[in-house]
Amino acid sequence: MVGEAQQAKACSAALFEAGVFAQAIAFPTVPRGTARLRLMVSATYAREDLEFALQALADVGRACQIIS
Repeated sequence: MVGEAQQAKACSAALFEAGVFAQAIAFPTVPRGTARLRLMVSATYAREDLEFALQALADVGRACQIIS
């Protein structure tokens, strides 16, 4: 959960630049003010792939001020 649509879109773009596809989902798919990022996880990903994605999510989440 991110909050505002513009922030979710900015975080999605930053994650894409970091090598992780996380689609921004905003109104009208979800209520206004509840925009979020959607990631798809597959059993075919290696542990290293998941660790890479988690690190990118942490880095971008801090940069976008979603997490501290």
